[in-house]
Amino acid sequence: MKQLIYLFIFLFLLQSCKQKTTNLETKNLLLPQVTITHPVLGDIKEYEKINGQIIFLNKTTISSPITGYVTLVNAKIGDKISKGQLLYKIQTKESIALQKAKVSLKSSIGIVAVYASVTGYVNSQSIPDSGVFVNEGNSMITIIKNSDLAVQVNAPFSLSALIQTKKSIEVELPNKEKKTAFFYKAIPTVDAISQTQQILFKLKKFTPLPENLNVLIKIPILERSKTILINKEAVLANETQDEFWVMKVTENNVALKINIKKGLENNKDVEILSPKLKLTDKIIVKGAYGLPDSTQVKIN
Repeated sequence: MKQLIYLFIFLFLLQSCKQKTTNLETKNLLLPQVTITHPVLGDIKEYEKINGQIIFLNKTTISSPITGYVTLVNAKIGDKISKGQLLYKIQTKESIALQKAKVSLKSSIGIVAVYASVTGYVNSQSIPDSGVFVNEGNSMITIIKNSDLAVQVNAPFSLSALIQTKKSIEVELPNKEKKTAFFYKAIPTVDAISQTQQILFKLKKFTPLPENLNVLIKIPILERSKTILINKEAVLANETQDEFWVMKVTENNVALKINIKKGLENNKDVEILSPKLKLTDKIIVKGAYGLPDSTQVKIN
C-alpha cells in the first residue's frame, strides 16, 4: 500500500515538473524576440552633400584655315585621334573654278590639309560630310582629352574656405560607385543670385567617365574621433523627432527605455553624447519598435 502511495506521489511530482517546463517554454515562445548590438568606440564624420557634374578641362577646337569646299572628311564623332592625323581637306573656290576650266595645275595647288593638333577623342563635329562650304575661321571639329577631367560643383560660398582645406572628398556615381577626389581650383567669381562658387575637383585615380555625368559630392564638415557610436537602426524617435532613445537589455533580459542625446550621425552610425554607454551594453537593434519600457524579451 505504501509503495502505491509513493508511486502516486512520484508520478504527481513528475507531472508537475513537466507542466512547469511546458509553461516556461510556452512563456519563452511568447516573449518578443530581439536582436542586439553593442556600442563601439570609433570615428565619425558628418557630410555636406552637393550635386556635381563631370566636365572635360582640355578641349581643342579645330577651325578652317581657309575659305573653300570640304573635299575629304577623315574623322567622326567618338573616334580616337592622334596628334598630326589628317582630319579634312579643303579646296578653294578658285582652284575648283580652274579645274572646271580644265586649266592644268598641280594636284596640290588650292588644296589645304587640316591636321589634328592634339591627341584625344572627337567630342563634337560641325562638318561631318564632304562637299560643305566653310568660311575661314569656322569651327570644324572639337577634340577632347578625356583623361583631363574634373568634377564641377556650385558650392555655397560659406563652404568654399572649408572645402579648400580638405585633402580628399568622396564622389558618388549614379551606380553608387565611390571615387576619391581632391580640391583642384576655385573659380574666382560668385553667382549673384545663388551666392555659390564654382569649384573643381580632380579624381585621385583616373577613371574614364562621360562628360555631363551627374555625381554626388560628400564633403566632411565635422569630425570626431574615439567617440561612442551605435548602429543607426538602434535609435528610436517620437513623431516630432525631438526625443530619441534606445532599448537597453539588462542581465535579466528586460528591455529598458534609455533616453539619449545624439551627436554627429551618418548613414550607418549615430554618436551618443549622453548617457555614457558601456561597450558591453546590450542595445536592441531589431525588434525594439513599439516595445514598451521594462518588457521581458528573448534575445535571438
